Amino acid sequence: MNFEYKMLVLMTFFFLFAWLPSSVAKLRSFGGKWLASNRSPLIGKELAPWGARAERAYSNLKDYYPGFVVAIILLGTLNKFNDLTAWAAGLYVFARLVHYIAYTAGNVTFRFLAYVLAMSSNLFLLVKVLC
Repeated sequence: MNFEYKMLVLMTFFFLFAWLPSSVAKLRSFGGKWLASNRSPLIGKELAPWGARAERAYSNLKDYYPGFVVAIILLGTLNKFNDLTAWAAGLYVFARLVHYIAYTAGNVTFRFLAYVLAMSSNLFLLVKVLC
């Protein structure tokens, strides 16, 4: 299996479980009964700040994950994998993991740098599809 496909699988596993930290925060902040309900707002209770950041990080991941999937699938279909696409796919996955962790931890500098690296990698992959 090509490295790019392995990165797609790794990113998909991360995507499938990235909701967990915000759900843990919701469980701690609001309780299991609320978590299993229709989630009406609770007056006087707020989600822990790290949990809110984890929720936003997951939302950001959901917004940008499809572009990576499309790039990898199209590159594979068009037989355009090479050393540069392998590097870009690996950098994308690494940067998205760092972005999620930095966002949840509240580290704006690492979050920004990871975001720029991930988006640059994904743009490279998408441009490679067209060239």
